[in-house]
Amino acid sequence: MSETSMGRIPVGDPIPLRFDPTTKQRLEEYAAGIGPRRFGALVRVAARRLLADPDRVPQALTQARRASADARRIPWAERPLDLDPATSTRLNELAHELHTDRSAIVRVALHRFLTAAGRFRHPVLREDARTDLTCRTRVYVNRSTLDRLERLIGRNGDALTAAAIRVAVRRLLDDPGDLAADLATIGAARDLKPETFGLRSNVHFDDGLRGQLDTLAERFDSNRAELMRLAARQLLASPRDLEDAVTEEIYRGDANRDLLIARNTRRRQTAAADHPAQMPLRAPSPQGNPFGKRHVFRFDEDTKRRLEELADEYGPRRVSALLRVGIRRLVGSPCADVDLAQARRVAVAARALPHDPVTLRLDSQAAARFLALAARYEASPRDLVAVAVHRFLTAPGDFWPALIDEAGASGLDEKFKVSLRPSARRGIERLADRHGTRLASALVRVAVRRLLDDPGDLAGDLETVAPVHDLRPAPRTARIDVALDDELLVHLDALADRLGSDRQELVYLAAKRILRFHHNIENRMLDEMFRAPTSRKHLLAKHARRERLRRMGRGSDT
Repeated sequence: MSETSMGRIPVGDPIPLRFDPTTKQRLEEYAAGIGPRRFGALVRVAARRLLADPDRVPQALTQARRASADARRIPWAERPLDLDPATSTRLNELAHELHTDRSAIVRVALHRFLTAAGRFRHPVLREDARTDLTCRTRVYVNRSTLDRLERLIGRNGDALTAAAIRVAVRRLLDDPGDLAADLATIGAARDLKPETFGLRSNVHFDDGLRGQLDTLAERFDSNRAELMRLAARQLLASPRDLEDAVTEEIYRGDANRDLLIARNTRRRQTAAADHPAQMPLRAPSPQGNPFGKRHVFRFDEDTKRRLEELADEYGPRRVSALLRVGIRRLVGSPCADVDLAQARRVAVAARALPHDPVTLRLDSQAAARFLALAARYEASPRDLVAVAVHRFLTAPGDFWPALIDEAGASGLDEKFKVSLRPSARRGIERLADRHGTRLASALVRVAVRRLLDDPGDLAGDLETVAPVHDLRPAPRTARIDVALDDELLVHLDALADRLGSDRQELVYLAAKRILRFHHNIENRMLDEMFRAPTSRKHLLAKHARRERLRRMGRGSDT
């Protein structure tokens, strides 16, 4: 049908597009509010608006990709890593020098190992046979990296994954290379879940619009589908004059334009008369949502209650605004790293489990050696026993003959009141139960005698092993939804990357800080609550009236 004949003009061949379910549903709701079969025209309007301002596309595309990656991140896989004291010290010094953590260095080491493994069988076997691995740390790596490593190592027999990780770490320590660049590109890389989209939607594009879209996609290293998803999100964020724009897109012919628009108007009036009780679809504010998308954060019940009590001073449902004020304060604080370190220390101290009391019995000769060793290193008996048990559980070896001798020993007249971490005590009891009942005390004595015969690097172990506590699991948390705009999210993510943290931990820290220092924040709260310029004056006046009524209800006329 031509432009001069009655009806809509043809718009070209269809392009298959996929949107996430939420975006697709909102587009269909807007299209249904304009008229039947208006989905394709609405999508073309979104494309034309995106092409009308191409200078904003790079930044918007980057933000959309970052938000998609954040939403699809797979949690790190936690892995224990046992090292000898010298290697552990070198790893800690390298992490401190580059202002990073051990996990990032291990991720780079594994990437290099998988990229150029070389001849690794004999180094891995030698590493697996070592018995001086007394320093345990926990590192966080991608699950895909562990899967690839296990497949590579498993080709030669047993999958000695832990030994392979230590070989990779030692190779990196011997030849760091350009480690700073690798930390930025490899150490920060995360596994991502695949993107999930709904059913395919076929939308007709004319050749000119299709060519412009392909040119823009090639310019920014993208594709039609990604640009159209970005265009749809921008349209939904600012749905101004949609009905006129869609009508313009549908009736592009000049000859019968007025007739077709009039017919569309009559159809809409008839539909409204047939369904008077049906409420029209309410479009969002022309300014869009000034607060951004809602994000879920978890707090303990007491913190949530205190936040709600403080937020009620500024009006109903002000918790989200209060948290945004706290986040902005934290982002602008020059001592955020100090506050975060202090909060982590307090959290660890609050969750530390008390050590279980244990009685150590020794004969007089062993007791004298035990006290002399404690005096030489200025350590307590508890610390020596903690190190001895840790070393024993790390590499128990063939302890059956020594355990039999220790179980039948006599003359154990010297007693020492010591304590063990609950997990270490459970490990000793499980190991002892394999050979009989009630042999845990004898097994602790075997561990202590091993330490007396071979102290090794006892000073290092006293600093790294003895102070370690077991931690209770994180308490059950309460949910708070906080709307955060893209700009604030960018600042929050930048602070998290700089401090080695995440959004959840930083928002919780911001909540704790705002609860401690909430004086003179009324102006900040008002600015945060009433950011939409169209209704700002009205909402401020409404807030002032509510405040006067609230204060009068409390018996104050001020």
